[in-house]
Amino acid sequence: MILQFLNENLDKVEKPSRYIGGELNQVVKDPSQVKIRVGLIFPDLYEVGMSNLGLLIIYHVLNNLPQVWAERVFLPWKDMMKLMKQKKIELFTLESKTPLKKLDLIGISLQYELSYTNVLCALDLAGIPIYSHQRTDDDPLVIAGGPCATNPEVLAEVFDAFVIGDGEEVILEIVGSLMETKGMKREQRLRALSQIEGIYVPIFYQPTTPPKPISDWAPKKIKRRITRDLNNVKVPDQRIIPNSQLIHDRIVIEVMRGCTRGCRFCQAGIIYRPVREKYSENILDESISSLLCTGYEELALLSLSTADHSTIDKILQNLREKTASLGVSLSIPSTRLDSFGLSIAEAVSTIRRTGLTFAPEAGTQRLRNVINKNVTEEDYINTLEAAKRAGWNRVKLYFMVGLPTETDEDLIGILQMARVARKVGFKKIVLSVANFIPKAHTPFQFCEQRPIDYLTHAQKIILQAKDIANINFHDPYMSLIEGLLSRGDRKVFEVVLKAFESGSLFDNWENVFNFNLWKDAMEKSQIDLSHYLGERKIDEDLSWDHIDVGVSKNFLIQEYHKALQAITTSDCRWNQCHGCGVCNSYLKNLLERVSR
Repeated sequence: MILQFLNENLDKVEKPSRYIGGELNQVVKDPSQVKIRVGLIFPDLYEVGMSNLGLLIIYHVLNNLPQVWAERVFLPWKDMMKLMKQKKIELFTLESKTPLKKLDLIGISLQYELSYTNVLCALDLAGIPIYSHQRTDDDPLVIAGGPCATNPEVLAEVFDAFVIGDGEEVILEIVGSLMETKGMKREQRLRALSQIEGIYVPIFYQPTTPPKPISDWAPKKIKRRITRDLNNVKVPDQRIIPNSQLIHDRIVIEVMRGCTRGCRFCQAGIIYRPVREKYSENILDESISSLLCTGYEELALLSLSTADHSTIDKILQNLREKTASLGVSLSIPSTRLDSFGLSIAEAVSTIRRTGLTFAPEAGTQRLRNVINKNVTEEDYINTLEAAKRAGWNRVKLYFMVGLPTETDEDLIGILQMARVARKVGFKKIVLSVANFIPKAHTPFQFCEQRPIDYLTHAQKIILQAKDIANINFHDPYMSLIEGLLSRGDRKVFEVVLKAFESGSLFDNWENVFNFNLWKDAMEKSQIDLSHYLGERKIDEDLSWDHIDVGVSKNFLIQEYHKALQAITTSDCRWNQCHGCGVCNSYLKNLLERVSR
């Protein structure tokens, strides 16, 4: 039925390649030969989801198990969605065109808060009840993972379970549990899952702040799972060749995970600690084999701070030598100013120069100290000069506005940094300006999110640089909703649901986002927006306090106080330990798992 529907309707939609599957290197198995069938949903379009390395890693890990078949699922665009609803076609997998309702497990990646209405849309389109308590024993279990799962409460009524932390190892335990409990009642299966470290099952917790377990057997704190050795995380050489151009159409190689630079606004820098590096020879082997089997002409080395890899110069030198005859360009997304030297500039300047990207974040040294962005004006100038000597003429600079303690002087500093780039000789300068959003599990989780009128004021000041730079501002209204969802609790789910029911969808797309739908939803839900966007007390119970990411709340409080005094904290990889707690937690967890 689904194949017939596609055959009759693909010529009526934009980009039919999103829905056909059949790509080279996709995994197809005999359904009669597997025990567990999994649908991996990335709640966005094909070209966005296929750019996500995490999805491909989990896809490969699961399909390495003979008794498990994992298939990909992406959200259709509005034209296809309309046709599916008209013809009563439920959301289906890409590989076998199987309706999601027929699967055992649905895994949904939560990469950004503004995808929450997409999540509801995917379930609704699949004919799966949005509320977890309305699902029956015949419905698949619905589990979420990804960075947004570290504050799971906004969607706690939607998901049967959340994976907290890295997924490569815990997903094996999840499917193992599902095989053992197949045929049992839904609650029994969820109870078995709740005993796996790193799994949070909301129905076993009271909707308090923070949630408390209803029984002694449910853990009080959910400990984040950490993949111990990235060298054991195998990404397939035979990567899926997409049917159409992707948002990030290139080979992506993860070189390390975690960051200890300690930027106080950065959630990823907290929740992905400790730093774990991949061996340089493994990076080289993975890069070359992936390039040879796909034909891609760009290779990106991915991590939170790639230039901080302890052997980055060796890696780049070997890659340049090995790829010289292949016409491949190397890229390092968003490089730190204090890690970028001439050797890196020369390594990433071969073949095609698409532009360099740096993230100073703030316009003055004082404010960079507040946010613990340990880069100086000297670092900035030296980096730009090194890049210019290597032949670069274009540079993109990332900044944020609305940061804690920010003043007009700090905003004017952004103008001055743009002028410095022009003085060094860059012909094209782009300023990309985001709005600061306090995130859970960061030192700035206690901070106020600045109101719309302040962000508008900040934009007016930065626009004075329009004669020397192209300036891109992030929509303040999108940031307002993201801030609400980032530090939300279960009460906020009503806002998400009402926004979705009113037609809110693809909210992460600026040309689609409709603030009026969210405004109406907030008014109907009668939530106190100031509670979620305002300053939090350091001794206040937070809706995510039951999630243990390894970094202690006391450390976050200490960092918050240091921020208000503009005192920096050095990188613990090269200096002293600052007692964040993650290493002790990691080692204790490792010893416990080894002893078992």
